[in-house]
Amino acid sequence: MRWRTYTHDLPARPCVGGGKTACWTQSSRAPSGVVVPAIGTETLKLRVEELSRRVEELSLYQVVVDHAPDGIVVTDADDVIIAINPAFSAITGFSADEVVGRPAVMLTEGELNATSHAEMRETLAVHGRWKGDIVAPRSNGHLATFRVSISNQRDGEGKVARRIAIFRDVTAARETTEQLWRRSNFDPLTELPNRSLFLDRLLQALVMAGRENSRVALLFIGLDGFKNINDSLGHWIGDKVLQDAARRFQAALRQGDTAARFGGDEFTVVLANIRAVEEVEGVLRTILEALQEPFVIEQHHVLISCSIGICLWPGDGEDVEALMRNATSALQQAKQAGRNTFRFFTPAMDARAQARSRLADELAGALEGEEFHLVFQPLVDLKTGEVTAAETLLRWHNRYLGVVSPEQFVPLAEELGLIRPIGEWLLMAACHEALRWQSLGLGDIGVAVNISPRQFQQGDILQIIERALSESGLEPRLLTIEITEGLLLTNSEEVIAKLESIRALGVTLSVDDFGTGYSSLSYLKTLPVDVLKIDRSFIADMLDNLDDATLVDAIIAMGHSMRLEVVAEGIETEDQLVYLAEHGCNSGQGYHFSPPLSPGRFRDFVLSRSSSNASSPSQVFDSCRGTAPAGIRVLFADDVDLVRLVFRDFLDGTGCIIHEARDGAEAVEKFRAARMPYDLIVLDLYMPGTDGFEAAKAIRALETKGGLDRTPIIALTAGNSEEERWKAKDSGFDRFLSKPIARTDLLEAMAEMLPPEMTDSAPAAETLAGLNIPPGLEHLLPNFIQEMIKDQQRLRDLADLSDRKELAEHVHAMRGKCGMFGEEVLFDLLTRLEAQVASGKQNDITALLAKVVERIGRL
Repeated sequence: MRWRTYTHDLPARPCVGGGKTACWTQSSRAPSGVVVPAIGTETLKLRVEELSRRVEELSLYQVVVDHAPDGIVVTDADDVIIAINPAFSAITGFSADEVVGRPAVMLTEGELNATSHAEMRETLAVHGRWKGDIVAPRSNGHLATFRVSISNQRDGEGKVARRIAIFRDVTAARETTEQLWRRSNFDPLTELPNRSLFLDRLLQALVMAGRENSRVALLFIGLDGFKNINDSLGHWIGDKVLQDAARRFQAALRQGDTAARFGGDEFTVVLANIRAVEEVEGVLRTILEALQEPFVIEQHHVLISCSIGICLWPGDGEDVEALMRNATSALQQAKQAGRNTFRFFTPAMDARAQARSRLADELAGALEGEEFHLVFQPLVDLKTGEVTAAETLLRWHNRYLGVVSPEQFVPLAEELGLIRPIGEWLLMAACHEALRWQSLGLGDIGVAVNISPRQFQQGDILQIIERALSESGLEPRLLTIEITEGLLLTNSEEVIAKLESIRALGVTLSVDDFGTGYSSLSYLKTLPVDVLKIDRSFIADMLDNLDDATLVDAIIAMGHSMRLEVVAEGIETEDQLVYLAEHGCNSGQGYHFSPPLSPGRFRDFVLSRSSSNASSPSQVFDSCRGTAPAGIRVLFADDVDLVRLVFRDFLDGTGCIIHEARDGAEAVEKFRAARMPYDLIVLDLYMPGTDGFEAAKAIRALETKGGLDRTPIIALTAGNSEEERWKAKDSGFDRFLSKPIARTDLLEAMAEMLPPEMTDSAPAAETLAGLNIPPGLEHLLPNFIQEMIKDQQRLRDLADLSDRKELAEHVHAMRGKCGMFGEEVLFDLLTRLEAQVASGKQNDITALLAKVVERIGRL
């Protein structure tokens, strides 16, 4: 073979590397003196064409690289930069002269530690590729985030010859993503985690606590009185308070704890890795102390406190939802305890929260289910003794819950937005009833309806009143709208305009509970009102408290000076009546005259105080006796002899066969042994041994086992809590009746549980009862008084509070007797006493004991 020496020039391309190192082009000149084999012309031509094609490919690759939007950098096996593309310089700001020939690590120096570089090299060595984000400075020193992909290029022997890195700047995208993430997970006002991120942190803390066998504390924090700050100083100041409060809360926490803004003026905190409750208490005190210093915002010094509810996991809830609910319940208890304090969750709180939820469910269908009814408390002219009007009071009797107190369901109705339809129904029903009084010859007796502030502030209250008057046909002068003093103190032009519009209809306006809102005389002169009602709290103690007496005298004098009628609420004694009459009070209401009465009983009461009808009031009672069970078999269980005697008298004349039991066990045994099934069962809930709850469950079990039809069971008890009602329902009761209860109400409730063929008109009472004694029970008055005298002596023995538990049980038993007998004043006093016995102050309990003893003495 023969060799020849030749040279062959190819067109050269400038090097990006500035002439230091070849970048993408290379010389194809054969080295001088190289001997190559002699080849034929045709072969040489093919070789030249091949070289030309490769040059074109290289030129194309060079164009692609030059115009690529991503930066490209090539290093040798030792990571020394040997080539870059124009995008590299455009993105980083570094020219080829500044980086070619230098180690690639210079680009990330200070941001990636040695470990990160080592991990990158290890990945490249094993897999030949690496991808990730690198934070590196641009030439101006500003940090940027680059998304990088690095690949190894190996030589013919398989060794790494070069490394090629392709990258792009993702700084803007990263910042946009982070901003979106912050917006989704952080509160923009306080910069604390929001609800979403907080729940995620809570879940993480629970998982870690489960692994480490530790506990987690969940805190719900509510700012006390924050709404007043917004209303008085404006929302801008309110926002600043929230921001400063957030900073103080964060500063009060331990490292690793999470604070978040849950919404409005509520914050949440997760305390992780808790080993003892004392750790939680320490943080709580720090949080409360953090708000002791006032917030200085512009020229304002804002002083605010917070209330905190706490629950712990494990123990206070099985999942996040339960923990949140229980912490909220604890927060509500803290606010009710006086604020600026904290409360740990207890199972009783959960029971109340669950009961409230059930109460809301039942309330939503109460209006449609026709479960509301009205009672009327007479307003009496203190000079003539005649009934001039009646205050309308709303009552709710739910099939499962029994009688629900207005103090429980009215605030809930406002919260749920149900107060408007309920209030509209109440107003319409009251106007229709007042018109009915006229048709029965009772005269022009007015009716007063209390409008809640929430309902009053709704835009259409004037139209609702106009519609009620129009549809009922009642004269406007016979309708009184009662509003609270607190509503007047808002001093809203809108409120005053509404009052003037209502008054222009001819309707009377009355200020309820006057004296509790600190109204001034000059302010009152500007308001379009006609009546002042003195709050019952002042009437109760005015004969023993000089300050209350002075305030009552001042309200009467002030009202008369402004030509306003003055009404006293809560008159319970003859002495109170005499005092008020002597000092010029116009009218009054209270248990001294009458408790709230059903429509029929109110009509009877009006007639009984009318001289023209005084001779035959019992005849009027017969016209509205209602329904009653007739000729049925009734099983009744109660451990108090007097209650069983009263129950038998209640059913006197109905033809019912009554089987009595002294406790739950006896009731179950009588049910088991009965040859004929009972048509109705009435059980007291609290009896020694087997109580009513257990007895009802046992009876239901016997029915299921024997394939018997379900017998209606009614709970009759002095208790009235949601927990008792729902426990009764779960035990198998069909109806819940709370004492005090009138004879007609009990008979009608029993009749509602029976088919029509087992009911009839309620038998009439032989004589008209006194104000607090149900019709037909006058002959049992000596028995009742004898029982009360014995109970009174026992109360004196327990008055030293040496055994509060026994005192509470004794008071509860007395409530049962009074409730069944209808002595509502004493029942109310005993209810208040029972609530105080467990944890009340000794002075308060002693004062109530004295009132109970005094009331029994008056009986």
